[in-house]
Amino acid sequence: MSILKKVSLSAVIDRFGQSFKRFPLAMLLVIFLTCFLIYHNHGGRTGAKLEFFLIFYPATGALLAVALSLLTEDFKSRIAAVLTQVVLHAAWFGVSAYLAQFDRFSIPQMIAVSATVASFGFAIFLLCFYRRNLEMPFWNFSIRTLASLALSAAIGGVLTFGLMLLLESLRMLFGIQVNYNEICMDIWTVCMVLLAPSLFMILIPKDENKYLADVPEFSRFSKGVLQYLFLPLLGLYMITLYAYAIKILMQWSLPVGGVSYLVSGSMVLMVLLIYITYPIQHLEGNKLFKAVTRWLPVVMLPLLALMTVAIGRRLSDYGITVSRLYLLVFNLWCYGVCLWLIFTRNKRIWLIPASFALILFLISVGPQSIPNVTLNHLKGEARKAFTDAGLTQFPISGDQYEKWLQSVDSKTAAAIDGKLDYIQDFYRFDDITDLIAKDAVIGKVSHVHNNNANVHYDNYSNWELSQKMDIPDGFRHLELLQGREFSDITFNNDKAIIDLEFESGTTQSFEVNKKDLIALDSEKWEKEKPAPYVLTNDDAMLVVNGYSLNYHEGKWYLNIDGLLLTK
Repeated sequence: MSILKKVSLSAVIDRFGQSFKRFPLAMLLVIFLTCFLIYHNHGGRTGAKLEFFLIFYPATGALLAVALSLLTEDFKSRIAAVLTQVVLHAAWFGVSAYLAQFDRFSIPQMIAVSATVASFGFAIFLLCFYRRNLEMPFWNFSIRTLASLALSAAIGGVLTFGLMLLLESLRMLFGIQVNYNEICMDIWTVCMVLLAPSLFMILIPKDENKYLADVPEFSRFSKGVLQYLFLPLLGLYMITLYAYAIKILMQWSLPVGGVSYLVSGSMVLMVLLIYITYPIQHLEGNKLFKAVTRWLPVVMLPLLALMTVAIGRRLSDYGITVSRLYLLVFNLWCYGVCLWLIFTRNKRIWLIPASFALILFLISVGPQSIPNVTLNHLKGEARKAFTDAGLTQFPISGDQYEKWLQSVDSKTAAAIDGKLDYIQDFYRFDDITDLIAKDAVIGKVSHVHNNNANVHYDNYSNWELSQKMDIPDGFRHLELLQGREFSDITFNNDKAIIDLEFESGTTQSFEVNKKDLIALDSEKWEKEKPAPYVLTNDDAMLVVNGYSLNYHEGKWYLNIDGLLLTK
């Protein structure tokens, strides 16, 4: 971080130029992103999909560019270095363009994208250290790079706050009237999107500092913090968990699910402790501390077994979900880390973050990912339950689903209904339209099974039903209907009559069908908008723009907006 030792305009410009030469594409993408965000902040519009691409690709592409530049700057062949960067950037450009075609991401898509971008971040620290005998260089580089990241963010944040405070002072003291929100956004963009990343790239160790093998000496204060604060905290976690393990053994009961998070926290603390204190293991003395860190992975193994039992109980009682499978994979990874640390005596620690990043990517992206495996498994269970009951034509209608729920035992009904409700909430309703129609009421049985039926809620709504349509012949008058509420509606055979009074003094009665409203719920229309919903009688037509249908404590409530056409 020599730039901080000699601060001058010429030194900063020189280091900025060196950084631009070292990370040309990353710097260009950061500059482009800054300019586009300022343009967008001042009213520039490009369309939602193009706008997403012009923000997402530069932001994530810059991260990828830094990682690839750090990897390829050591290549002996310049052609291989350029070719590697061009191929990988072209691939990510195509992925970003594909992602821009979606109006919004489902949760599995968000997981896949987040895991991919996270792998870019891990790559910055790992790609250069896959060779043997680079343990201390990896530790030095990662610590110095993390410090550079924290320093850059802190400088950007302080500068942002300072300039915003100055702007507010000018407004208060001199009465200067400006568009405060726009300028504040511009300040944040320049400081945090341009200056902070640029400073981070300047401070990333290079040349001989990139592979620095010196073993740093820890200060007395640093050792005190680790030995008297960090280590006792980890010890308290482990003592608490061992006491709980003794309790369940004495009571011969199974552990609760929450114990998994305590064990995970202990595991993370242990890995951080071993990573932060890695150089101490190469220094003379510190025998007690070395012995403690040497035996920590051994002490952790029984706690991981306790976590495995807790996860197994949740899977057995309630079935698989995405979060439970992620927790199970993390548990298995923890076993591997502990065994690796035991047999290697806490060496080659770079494999710990490397394996974590690789596994996270593999279980989050692609057809083998946990979200996809979970979806296929849950749908398979639902399809089998329907097929066993003689339903072979899919998708089944809402009426068929209601009859199926009544024909099977309550446990099966609640289990399958809960699985379909989970898919509807965590994924998209479109993912089960090959199984069940959009007029089906999903989740009611599972909620009633797990909770008091008197506090059960249902909510179906869609406030974007209005589309362009021709006014039919014979209608001459148009009147707006907004926020009309109906309480305690009684449905007979899914149908009810609502009486609408308008400001013109007219009253119109329309028949609404509960099944229609359930099928029009906005969560069930991901890829396309439903056709206009129209209610008619002999004298009028009501074009429904939006509605909300709620069920609470045994009563139905309807809120409706629309346009009334009369003859």
